[in-house]
Amino acid sequence: RDELNTQNTHTMKTQNAIKKLQKAGFKVIENGSRFSASRESDIIEFIQNGGGSDQAICIRVMSANDHDDMMTDYSAGTYCDNISQAIRIAG
Repeated sequence: RDELNTQNTHTMKTQNAIKKLQKAGFKVIENGSRFSASRESDIIEFIQNGGGSDQAICIRVMSANDHDDMMTDYSAGTYCDNISQAIRIAG
């Protein structure tokens, strides 16, 4: 076992994440390095990692009616390991 190779094996390039979401019926909107995908009442958001890695990170799925609340430190939705998990949770 290679102890030095601790990098997440579930990483996905941003363009592949977009294609996978579109194939699952999501409409994807890009806002700089932030991406939001919606289908009916489900939203999947992720960020493109900087530094030239082009990986989709900080992936979360939430309901369109759920919103973050900065006053109570509430972060809406569920954070996922990968896009496939987010799509499964979205249903």
